[in-house]
Amino acid sequence: MNEIYQEIRKKAFMIKPEDIGVSLENNNQVYAAVVDMNVKGNLVTLVCTFDGTVSLYYSNGRCDIGLGKKVNIKKASTSFLISSGQFIDKMQKTMQYSEETRNMKVYLFAKDGIYLKEILNNESDLKEEKLLSFLVNNVLNAIRSKE
Repeated sequence: MNEIYQEIRKKAFMIKPEDIGVSLENNNQVYAAVVDMNVKGNLVTLVCTFDGTVSLYYSNGRCDIGLGKKVNIKKASTSFLISSGQFIDKMQKTMQYSEETRNMKVYLFAKDGIYLKEILNNESDLKEEKLLSFLVNNVLNAIRSKE
């Protein structure tokens, strides 16, 4: 695992609401998210914050930052953050941010901590897993689009 990747990913987990100018009213408001995905044996991390920051970090050291400057990407990211708050109560609060994953790990940052949902596969019957997967893929599709 590349040192640059590890350092940037570690910093992503230290984001506080005040760092991005957000004031939270309740614990169902998500101000940031980190999503770890295993892509062909490599770890890829998507970071979204409510101020419009969207970045992709790759375990080989590549970083795509400033993606949220594109309107469609920022819109997809904001939708992800707003919509995902409804699942906080179905997620596990965590302070463990392991880099090891074969599945998608969605970390949501809320007022009282960071919550984790591991999405085992796209065939899940769980409503929250399907919706979280859809919202993440919506951001990734916006990044891939050439608009």
